[in-house]
Order: sequence, then structure tokens, then C-alpha cells
Amino acid sequence: MIRRLGRALSFAFGLRARLSIGMLSIAFVACIGFALAIHEFVDILQDELQFDTLDRELVSLELDYKHDVPISGRRGHSGWVYVSPDPAHDAGLPGVLRSLADRGHAVVQYEGREFYTARRDVDGSAIFMMLNVEDVEEFEDRLATIGWATLSLVIVLALLIGLGFSYLILRPVRRLAERLSNYQPGQSNPPIAADYGDPDMRDIAESFDALIGRFDAVLAREKAFTEDASHELRTPLAVALNASELLDTMPDLDERARSRAERVRHACERMHRLVTALLFLARDQPHPEDECLSDAAVVLDDVLVYQRDAIEANRIALTVHAQPTPLPLPDGVIYSVLHNLIDNAVRHTVDGSLHVEVTPRRIQIVDTGCGLPEEALAHIFKRQYRTATSPGLGIGLYLVSRICDRQGWRIEAASEQGVGTRIEIVFDTDPATD
Repeated sequence: MIRRLGRALSFAFGLRARLSIGMLSIAFVACIGFALAIHEFVDILQDELQFDTLDRELVSLELDYKHDVPISGRRGHSGWVYVSPDPAHDAGLPGVLRSLADRGHAVVQYEGREFYTARRDVDGSAIFMMLNVEDVEEFEDRLATIGWATLSLVIVLALLIGLGFSYLILRPVRRLAERLSNYQPGQSNPPIAADYGDPDMRDIAESFDALIGRFDAVLAREKAFTEDASHELRTPLAVALNASELLDTMPDLDERARSRAERVRHACERMHRLVTALLFLARDQPHPEDECLSDAAVVLDDVLVYQRDAIEANRIALTVHAQPTPLPLPDGVIYSVLHNLIDNAVRHTVDGSLHVEVTPRRIQIVDTGCGLPEEALAHIFKRQYRTATSPGLGIGLYLVSRICDRQGWRIEAASEQGVGTRIEIVFDTDPATD
């Protein structure tokens, strides 16, 4: 129960509010406990004081009675004195006093009011004294008023103190948050712990410094890898591509060898574009070569040329609707998006149709293939996710979704088993234009 309440408070209130509420709760509980203790103490003390007062009064009354001084009747503005030689049969004696024993004390109700009572037996007669409780209750009411006023004042002071202390406590935390918000991955970041003299905050800041150091080390290794990959992978690919183009120009090459050389050239071109897409995703900041415009409709033609044999082999009726669609991306990135979407559709469609649409507003791929079960549709953009019938490695659609996230595009998928699949990428993410 306490754990659930803590989770609810942490969700509904910020850290500063929780600190203030905690201090206010402690002050409130302490004040309530103190007030209850004082109330019980006052009750006990007032009984003892009143009974002690009655005893002292009765000692004085005993002396007066022994000296034949009249003592019966009203005494003061709130007390009564009765003298009875036979209390058990005295009709003039209030009934609530008849059962009271010698030197006894009691609190009784008489004529709708409450009285402290006491009895002393002297020379064969019983002396009774009654003291009205109303005066004591008025005193209690005054104490209660003072107590509630004090409680209210303490609560207000606790709230103010809580707000002040929460500000002081959270000030180094806010400063730490500001320092972390200014952290730039991969750049020279001064250590945070040097700004803190408090040992606890220094420990936290040192932990963040160590974490940032590990981040920077990982980013440095990734940057070195991307730079090495950019050089080491592209160089042999360029050599293989040039060699395949040279083979294609040789006049004495037979048709079978020429076909294989063309396949090698297409594979090298696709590999070059895939490397471009992967390097694009690996870079946190735009690279000079990424700041260019590529026409998605032109790239689509290259993708369809590469997919031509597979489309014919699966007896797919292809329809294409393409408009000039300049996008601020390297053509290799656009090629990866289109190739993975179309390749995925071709792999799962036999004796069906495939519609490809590329416009300045969207890319849409619609096939009449085997479709996907509903439970699989929510996972197709996850890394290495594969269905039982998928021939791929679960990387293609994941790569497409990462490119879309990087560009702020919205990607949607709809599928029905036995009917087909539709995947749409919307470039304009403004709902008003959808």
C-alpha cells in the first residue's frame, strides 16, 4: 500500500513538491501527536488539580464546621456545599451524592451539568462539596483554540520551511541537470564533479562523469569505425564496380558471362548504396555529402531494374505511379528505403500484383501477397524480427524505420492474411494535410 502510494505521488508531483509534502506531513503528524498528548495530559492534570482543590476546600470546611460556622449552601459562583447527618436518607441531599463514600471523589451529572464532588465525614455528619465543571471546560476550550491556532501556524511555517529547504536541496540537482543538458556527445566536455563540494553530490556527479566518459569512448570508437568503413569498404567496392563495368565492355564476352558481370555490377552498386545508408544512420550530425537532393522517382527506376528478374519470376503484375520527388538525402539512403520495401513485397507475393507509388507527399507499396497475422504486424519494424515464412534476416524494414525516424517521416503498415500488405511512408507529418 505504501509503495503504491509512493508511486502515485511520484507520478502526480515533482521532487520539490514531494519534499514539501513530506516535511509538511511530518510536521502535521508531530503536531497532531503532540496535541493528543497535551489533551490527555490536561484531562489527567485537571482531574488531579480539581480533586486536590476539593480536598483543600473540605479541610477548610471541616474547621469551620467544628467551630460552628455555617457552611451549607452556595460557595463561590460555581460550587455548592451540603451537610447531612444521614446521607442515605436525607431527602434534601442530591441523589448523586448519597452513594459517595467518605474521602471519596467522583464526577457526576446533576441537573444537566457536570460536577466534581468530594465527601468528608466530621463529628457524625457528612460534608459534600460540588464544583461546576463548566469553568474547567471553558479553560479547555481556550486551550483548544490556542492549540488549533498553534497547529495552523506550525503547518504554515512547515510549508514555508519545506519550500525553502526543497529549493536549497534541489539547487545542486538543478545545476547538475543544466550541466547535463549542455552535454554534447563526442565533444570536449569539462568534468561536472569539480563544481560540487558536497560529498554526496560529488559522488553523483562523478558517476555522471564516468558515464559520460564511457559514452564519449563509445562514440569515438563508432566515429573511427564509420570513417574507416567509409574508406575501407568503398575502395574495394569501387574496384569491383569498375572491374564489372570493364568486363561488360569486352566484345568477346559470351552472353552468360556478360549476364554474370551485370549481376556483379548491380550487387556492387547495391552494396555501395547500403554502405551509404548505414553510414548515414551512424552519423549523429549531417555529413557534407549528405546535404544533397536526390530524386526518389529516379532512384525507383534503379530499384525496379534490380528487382525485374524477381518480379517476373514470381509472375507479379507491376503498376507504378511516380512523380518527381526531390528529397534531402543521398540517393543510397533513398535506394535502401525503396529496395527494402519492394524486395519485401516481391518475396511474399506470387501470382499477384504490386503497386508502387512515389510522390512528393508519400511512398506507398501495396501487394496482394500472403499478408501478415495481426500479432506480427506490430513487430515488423523491430530489429531482427522475422515471421515463420520470412526468408530475410529481419534487418530491412528495421533499417527503413530508422531512416524514417531520423527524417521525421511517419511510416504505417496494414496487412491481412491472404489479402496482402500495404506500407506507407508519409513525408508531411502535419495532421492537417493528411
